[in-house]
Formats: sequence, C-alpha cells, structure tokens
Amino acid sequence: MACSFDRLKTKDRLYKLNISTDDLCPVCGTGTESTMHLFFECSFGTACRQQVLAWLGFQQGRNSMLPLLKWIQRYGRSKVHKNILYTAIACLVYHICKARNSAVWNLKVPSIKCIVQSVQTEVKGRVTNLISSKASTRDRDWLACV
Repeated sequence: MACSFDRLKTKDRLYKLNISTDDLCPVCGTGTESTMHLFFECSFGTACRQQVLAWLGFQQGRNSMLPLLKWIQRYGRSKVHKNILYTAIACLVYHICKARNSAVWNLKVPSIKCIVQSVQTEVKGRVTNLISSKASTRDRDWLACV
C-alpha cells in the first residue's frame, strides 16, 4: 500500500503536467492537493483518520503513511490486531479517494460521519468473515467491542 500511495493521480501531479488548471484540494479547497495533503493535512482526511483510529481505541496517529504503518507494526498487540488496523487504514484510504473523486466529478463531498461509518461497516464485515478460529479470545472480544 505504501509503495502505490504516492502514485495517486492528485491535482498537484496533473498541474505539473499542465493537465489541470489548478492544484487546490477539491475536498477542503484550502491546500495544494497531494497524497500527503489529502490523507494527513486536509481537515477532511485528518478528521476521518482520527475518528477511525479512535474507534479502534487509538488516539495516537502519525503524520505520514510510512510512519503510520510502522507504528501499527510496532504497537499492534497481535497479528490479528495488526491486520485489523491495516485493513482499517486500507479501507480509509479507499474511502478518502472515493470522496475526493466525488468532489471532483460530482461536486459533492460526503460527510465525515458517512466515511467513518462506511469504514467501520466494511472493516467489521471483512474481519468477521476472515478471522481465524485460532484468533485469541482477547482479539475476538476486542473486535466485538469495536
């Protein structure tokens, strides 16, 4: 995920290629749209990320993708716990990209609440279907509580 993260077709890249007339973030309209801005500087992306991490029981976040992934690797309690966190981040990236595309093509930005609820529903659905019977009771209880 981290490798392809910087390959998103954001306005800053298109602007440099003279394909776009402006490089403003279509979601917040206040900064130059880049992957870093969209996920870590944009008020929309930041609020979504903070709420998803809070839902999973974390207040700590990082300010770029690689440190965030390393932080999960280091502080995830178990393999199952880490995989749930990775799933949530991947799902969040997908939904923020989808919101960005909606802002560009439909001139509509979904609410932060809508994005967070979609991430919660999809993560719980995926993890519940894929969780191994070998997962610890602690991991199963944690998943049931989120």
